[in-house]
Amino acid sequence: MESSAVGESYPARQDTAPPQKSRWRWLRRGVALLLTLAVFAWIAKPIVLRWADVRDQVRMTSPLRVLVAALMFSLFLFAFRASVWRRILLVLGQRIPVAAATRIWSTSELSRYLPGVIWQVVSRIYLCRPYGIAGSVCSTSQILELSIFTLANLLLAIGCLMWLGWKTFHGAALGWLIGALILSPALLCLVHPRIFFPITNAVMKRLGKPTLGRPMRFRVLLGMLLWNILGLIWQSMAIWLIVSVPLQLQFTKWWVVAGAYSLAWCAGFLAFWAPGGLGVREIVFIAAMDAAMPPAVRKHFADPAVRVGFLAFLSVLLRVWATLGELTLAGIAFLLDYQGAMDRPDAPGRTALTAEPQA
Repeated sequence: MESSAVGESYPARQDTAPPQKSRWRWLRRGVALLLTLAVFAWIAKPIVLRWADVRDQVRMTSPLRVLVAALMFSLFLFAFRASVWRRILLVLGQRIPVAAATRIWSTSELSRYLPGVIWQVVSRIYLCRPYGIAGSVCSTSQILELSIFTLANLLLAIGCLMWLGWKTFHGAALGWLIGALILSPALLCLVHPRIFFPITNAVMKRLGKPTLGRPMRFRVLLGMLLWNILGLIWQSMAIWLIVSVPLQLQFTKWWVVAGAYSLAWCAGFLAFWAPGGLGVREIVFIAAMDAAMPPAVRKHFADPAVRVGFLAFLSVLLRVWATLGELTLAGIAFLLDYQGAMDRPDAPGRTALTAEPQA
């Protein structure tokens, strides 16, 4: 008999980790933090050393364009990220209001900047509890959402950079492009409903959790994948709006920034030791943009060190742009779902938690 995971109980957990393990955990976090700071120091070095040379290009960057692009990114996060996660929940038989889903999604996404790799998952599970969504269903939906979005980034990066990459890419950029070629078919197989849901249900049974009774059809998954790719194209328009003037990059070359940023996002996402991919995403973006930059744009930078220095500045600026967009969406979602944000029992969509049903 099929069973629903709604109403799964959550017994209180106590931290029983021995002091030795706790010290090792904080040591690992400290090392990861130091590594991230070292990477950012490496990124900042060419900006500082070549500031006199890149100053004019930096001044050409329009704050108004950055703000408009941040709003475009907020729309992207809502329409192509949070909405896809909510759609996955609906497929799994769980319904949650749009405002609440957006608030929960955006809050959990911001938590990825905390040291450690579990906060994004744990925070979303915790925030979903008042809406009667079991932790097993929430984590499954999040894994599927991130897998689809990662696959969309891989496919867009390959589509934009494949032909150009074999001729001009080298070093880290070439390595990540090859990695994208290898990872994309494996990930496509993994997220196929005939593979993903049997594996997930086997794990659920092993853990003593209710199985997922509504597997997703492949055409639904394919629609979400294509929707994510369309969203990434919209995202690339926002990035082009920021970099086009200082780089003098024509609109016909939007695919350069689209491919470079998607490849960099995948690198940052897979860099589990760096909170939010800090530093790693920037390094890969610099390498990919430096290799994919059109000759007409490259000629504006006679000194390669100046070119790298300005790309380093853009990589940091894009991090600021993305954070502004995330905070904007989170702020709007909190205003629209202030009852849920204040944990009020009369918030739309909330339901009482009950004991876990028997299959």
